[in-house]
Amino acid sequence: MLEYIILGMLMQKEMSGYDLKQWMAECTSYFFTASFGSIYPALKRIEQKGYVIYRESVEDGKFKKLYFITDLGKDYFLRWLEQPIEFEKANHNYLVNIYFYKYLPIDVALKNLKEFVTVLEQNLNQINKQKISAENNYNLKHNFMYSTLTCGIHYFQAIITWCNDLIIQLEE
Repeated sequence: MLEYIILGMLMQKEMSGYDLKQWMAECTSYFFTASFGSIYPALKRIEQKGYVIYRESVEDGKFKKLYFITDLGKDYFLRWLEQPIEFEKANHNYLVNIYFYKYLPIDVALKNLKEFVTVLEQNLNQINKQKISAENNYNLKHNFMYSTLTCGIHYFQAIITWCNDLIIQLEE
């Protein structure tokens, strides 16, 4: 999936590995994130396949590799994108913890759940800010990026509601 995300970003403009990481932190981190340790090897793989090439640049005395997508890379990306969406069960590792909370003292489980809700609320606030920015800067009629923000908002709201319901049950 990372290679497709990189190609998708490079469809917009040329970017360095650092730029890609920053973009993911800002735009896709609520549904997909990657470390520098996975971004740079992915760039190398897609470069070897001929999907991207780079040019070297020096900005403010810093050496940069700026990657851009080739016609072959565009064709590859668009063929993948045209395929029907496949649903996959999401990886919700936090549920593994909660599943086994019966082994914890109730006060520890409640503390952990409340801290988890706080983290979820912080993420929800961040996505809401991104949504407001998108509403002010884009034509929303056909903005699929904006739609993913809306999905993220609904997702976090649902998990927060579920956790809060569980907390209420445990406190009774």
